[in-house]
Amino acid sequence: MCTDKDHYRSISLRNKVYSRLETLRDKVTPGTQLSRAKVVEKLINDSFSSLNANPEITNETTEKRYQKA
Repeated sequence: MCTDKDHYRSISLRNKVYSRLETLRDKVTPGTQLSRAKVVEKLINDSFSSLNANPEITNETTEKRYQKA
């Protein structure tokens, strides 16, 4: 268990999303298998950087992209 509550939080994922996360583990960093937590961390950081680089992208645009998937 995480002992330092100031540095860690937990999230819940639907089973379908969790399965996709398992698939992403091998694709995010080929040749290296990251933990599920590190994959989520990397994807969030990459998305955050991308959004900050493109300030014209709004939450509405992001929602439409994910609805198509």
